[in-house]
This record gives sequence, structure tokens and C-alpha cells, in this order.
Amino acid sequence: MSIPSMKIAGVMSLVLLLISLAVVPVLAIFPMFLLVQSLQSKIQLSTNHFYRKYIILGSAFGLLTEVLAILDNLGTPPEEKILFHPNPVLDLVLGVGFYFFVAVMWAILIRRYAFNEKSILVIGGIWGIVVEQDAAILLSPLTQGVVLGAFSYLFVFLVYGPFMAISPLFFREGLNVKKRKERKLRHAVLAFFMLCGAYVLAGMYMILVWIALGL
Repeated sequence: MSIPSMKIAGVMSLVLLLISLAVVPVLAIFPMFLLVQSLQSKIQLSTNHFYRKYIILGSAFGLLTEVLAILDNLGTPPEEKILFHPNPVLDLVLGVGFYFFVAVMWAILIRRYAFNEKSILVIGGIWGIVVEQDAAILLSPLTQGVVLGAFSYLFVFLVYGPFMAISPLFFREGLNVKKRKERKLRHAVLAFFMLCGAYVLAGMYMILVWIALGL
């Protein structure tokens, strides 16, 4: 992409980001992904201490997504909020485990196999559709109709995919010179099941937090 094209993409992404924040905050993570993508040549990080850096970044962008979800649920009755917990502070405490384990899995996968931000966006988006609200979104075409179900699929895809795909952009140049195995379909399947493993580990973390805090 040429420099003028990158600047145009960056400006358009920023405008879309601001609009999303005003209308549907949680969807702002998608234009944020586009914005970071347009700036990637200027934000490259060294792959020294890769795992530590990636997990911190992945967890941070995950928690940022959760903050956007909290903003999205402002004014919604507690029982209708689509969060880990209706209380914003407890929601973030519970969310730490979820985003941490997702970041750990991607750090392992990306360092070993040649995943790029586009493949991560697709895999993460599809995985999100499957697990969001304990598969309620996956079944939404049956429970809410095809049109609403398709809308729910797209909505979830545009949240889960981008939040997972932002962190790799910071290491694109460094990882491109690293010796990694060619990505194949079986590695995408592996990534999907490793994310399911992250989901289980996050669930165990949340149970421990609930017990420790007496929730």
C-alpha cells in the first residue's frame, strides 16, 4: 500500500472509529484494527521477549474490547447486560482471564506457524460466533430467524476477529524473518481448538474468582 493510500485508510479508519464510539462502542474495535493496520509500518516491535510482549498486548486489546462492551451496555438492565458480570469492575476482573488465555494461545500459534492478521481475524471471528453467549449466537438463526441470526453473526465476527488480529500487526516485520512453518488448514483447526482450550481455562479462572470474592 502506498503512503498516500495508507494516510487515506488511516483517516477513514479514524472517522469510522469515532462514529462507532458514538453509536455502537463495542464495534469500534473493528475500525481500530483498520487504523492500526494503516500505521503498522510505524509501530513495529522487536520480537525479543516475544511471548511476554504479545501476551501483554493481546490482553490489553482484549480488555479494551471489554471496556467498549461495558460502554455499549450502559443503560441496559443488569439482567440483560451481555458481559461477564453486570458490575463493570467485576466484569473486567473476570475478563482478565479470558483475554489472557486467548492471547497466550495466539502467541504460541503465531510464533510457530505463519498466521497473519487476516487469518487470525477470520478464525477469531468464526470462533467468537461459536462460543459467544454459550453458543446462543451460533443458534440464533434457529431461535431468532435467519435475518437476525445473520446480523448477530456479523456483529460478533466484527468484535472477536479484530480484537485478536490487532496484536500481530505490531510484530509483522519481525515475524516475517523468523523461521515459521507454513500455515495449512489443519493449523487453522488447531487454532480453533486451542481457543476452545483458552475458553475452558478462562472458565476455570472465573469460577475461582467467583469463589474467592464470594459472588
